[in-house]
Amino acid sequence: MIPDLLNRNLVPEWMDSPDLDEQEHRCALAGLRRVNRICNPAFPIASSIRKSAQRRGMKELSILDVGCGSGDIAIRIQRDLNRDFVCHVTGWDMSPVAIEAANERVDSNSQIHFQRANILEPNSPALETYDFVYCSLFMHHFDWNESIGVLSNLKQLSRVAVLVDDLCRSKLGWIAAKLGCWALSRSPIVHFDGPQSVRAAYTMSEFQQLAMQAGLPNGTIRKHWPERFLFFWEANPWMTTS
Repeated sequence: MIPDLLNRNLVPEWMDSPDLDEQEHRCALAGLRRVNRICNPAFPIASSIRKSAQRRGMKELSILDVGCGSGDIAIRIQRDLNRDFVCHVTGWDMSPVAIEAANERVDSNSQIHFQRANILEPNSPALETYDFVYCSLFMHHFDWNESIGVLSNLKQLSRVAVLVDDLCRSKLGWIAAKLGCWALSRSPIVHFDGPQSVRAAYTMSEFQQLAMQAGLPNGTIRKHWPERFLFFWEANPWMTTS
């Protein structure tokens, strides 16, 4: 039975539990990687970054992935953009298990690295800025006021643009998450967290209001497959470096 999706329903997701068994956590991360391979949020994120960077005449990019999980999206974005730019990517996540799993997937000479950090903690891990800052499947974890804080901090960390990719709260989105998570993973954590993420997600109109309150006006937002949206905000959209 499809739940009531009129309003957000914030319930702690199992993967966020601090006492989660490491093996179960890694199994859930593997399931999420399979979901991301099918949904491919890396493509619209990388495409938006590429267009903005090319318009500005940029040759080298620094990118921050907030809430990176085991790093699959960051790795795909870096490989994609590295064909056109010198691309350095940093991934942040609160979970030491996720960061360990992410670092296991890259070598020491890579232009991508992962570190434990909390976007809601000031100066964590360092007051450094990046050209592009993005998050995927991250914003639905927070209540309205926390979300404003997250977006404000993403803005402070970015020199060029902020991108947010997340689920749309809709009946079709819930059905897709329910069926997709069962089909792509054996993890009970993924089976619970996937549909619950849709119940906690914002609608596109809600997120536009949220962005305005967080000081990110005039951002663009568009829906993409499968029942996700990409929000894109540039600090100086008409600036070029050429």
